[in-house]
Amino acid sequence: MADEEILPPDVLTAILMRMFEFAPIAMAISTSDAETSSYLKVNDAYLRLTGLKWDDIRGRTLTSKGAAISSPARDRRHRMLAEDGGYVLEEVDIRHADGTIIPTLISAQRTIVDDVSFDVEVLLDVSARVRHQHEIELALRASARTDALSGLPNRACFDEVIAGHVERMHESEKLLVLAFIDFNGFKAINDTMGHAAGDEVLRTIASRLRESFRTNDFIARIGGDEFVVLLEVDPAHLNDVEPTLIEAMDRIFKPIAIEGAVVELGAAVGVTMLQPDDDVTSFVKRADGYMYLAKQTGERLALVWLGHPGLAHVGGRMVRSRR
Repeated sequence: MADEEILPPDVLTAILMRMFEFAPIAMAISTSDAETSSYLKVNDAYLRLTGLKWDDIRGRTLTSKGAAISSPARDRRHRMLAEDGGYVLEEVDIRHADGTIIPTLISAQRTIVDDVSFDVEVLLDVSARVRHQHEIELALRASARTDALSGLPNRACFDEVIAGHVERMHESEKLLVLAFIDFNGFKAINDTMGHAAGDEVLRTIASRLRESFRTNDFIARIGGDEFVVLLEVDPAHLNDVEPTLIEAMDRIFKPIAIEGAVVELGAAVGVTMLQPDDDVTSFVKRADGYMYLAKQTGERLALVWLGHPGLAHVGGRMVRSRR
């Protein structure tokens, strides 16, 4: 028995019309001319997706009164309809009535009835998928800029941030101070207690660093036991920076209880302020050099900041230290 005898054409048409009207996927029927194609019928899902009202778009051209966006890509899709009779899952941005751009995948088929051609479009809203993909990309980007052990920004992130600060140095009224921190005694902890204990020390110090500085101060782990802190300082409060750093280092490098033992380590801290003729390399190199001067004092905690007017010279250097 032929299909048409089981399901008469008028019954099939009625079923398909009901499917069109109540389908959860947006569908639209339009005339076929590329320049003047106009709406003939859309379903409720299409109106929900686009935010349009049928009375406002009935018989109107798609680009002037509807969600279609005129572009070379749209012209290409119309050529595919003319030459191939259709296309499948083309990435298309449509415009919601409120101006929002919605990413979709559109499939279309050209149908000729009594020598008149019509285009049927099926639109899949993929905005949720695009948002999810964007979230994944942001997470991957953040992961690439984060030190897994400490949870702090890593060297790559530090390089980006400090480059941005140096580039904008003439636009800001604030001063930029860099503290370069290198542990004293960390290797002995690793050697005697193992790397797991060393990792716990690093996590503890990272946590104390966060607690000791402002939320807008930038803190990063840039190497094994090397950390940096970038401070934006109001010129009127410049003289407060050095005592603030010393107090912070005293808190951060208090004894740490690890695996039933108490360990004590210190740090050499090199501090410098961004100068008008600095680039990123000279700025970081100077802080690193001051850190090595602090290391040479042999003190458990030592801070060197050459050129700071609020510090006294000690042996040709400016040093603050704690045994």
